[in-house]
Amino acid sequence: MSKQNSESFDTYNTCANEIKNRILKEGIWKPYTNRIKSLLLCQDKFWELYNSESDLAHKRVVLEDLVNLQSLIAEWYKSSKKIIEFETNSGVCQ
Repeated sequence: MSKQNSESFDTYNTCANEIKNRILKEGIWKPYTNRIKSLLLCQDKFWELYNSESDLAHKRVVLEDLVNLQSLIAEWYKSSKKIIEFETNSGVCQ
């Protein structure tokens, strides 16, 4: 994904404390939910690619990518649920 479509910052050239401070300052939900939206957009694009492909071998490859992406999306949602439960139980959201 191009830099203009993502609100993340250059983590490769940023020290751990800068990343931590940014998360503490801005919160985690906006970048976190943006990542989920990006994954869902990728899923949609894979389906478009699959539907436009006529070669069965290429269709199989796209389906493999979709399967791999599904587990990643599921993990993000699972992690989201854990964060929400933690925040709710600790009184952060109340």
